[in-house]
Amino acid sequence: MPVFRVYQHSKKKSYQAVPVGFSLGAFLASFLWAAANSLWGKAFLLFMGFVLMGVAAVAGAQLNSPLLMLSAVAGVALLPLWAGAQGQQWYCNKLENQGYQLVKRINTQSASHAIKAVKRSEKVQEENAQTRKEPQQQGPRFGKDFRDVRDNAAPNSNQPPPPDFNARPWKKR
Repeated sequence: MPVFRVYQHSKKKSYQAVPVGFSLGAFLASFLWAAANSLWGKAFLLFMGFVLMGVAAVAGAQLNSPLLMLSAVAGVALLPLWAGAQGQQWYCNKLENQGYQLVKRINTQSASHAIKAVKRSEKVQEENAQTRKEPQQQGPRFGKDFRDVRDNAAPNSNQPPPPDFNARPWKKR
């Protein structure tokens, strides 16, 4: 099952789910994928990289230099790999710059399932927070600790611990 990072905008309360790992779209369409996702700087770098590698391949053919041609072909092969490996991280960085915050990483089938799961978990947390609110008691409150349970003492009492409370059964007398 794929892993998704779910981001929430702090003001708009909108969600975005981004898959973790290799981006097939960024690998296949490189600078077009970057431009479609409004990653203009990365799209420009990828486009210029392809143009320069193409110029180097043509120059290598004109100069009869197999090393220059092989280098250009390797560059053309590596640019999409770089885009595919880094594409999802670029998109996550863009979301963080826009004010989104990472809410959760979740294993699920699709981005919409990931967003629904995060909304459900936030709803449950809100319900739990509302049920936890207890009325404040007036006066000193000492809480119930293990001595109250062991001694059957009433909570909020100032009863001293029993004499054997600090006994050390593992030491021989």
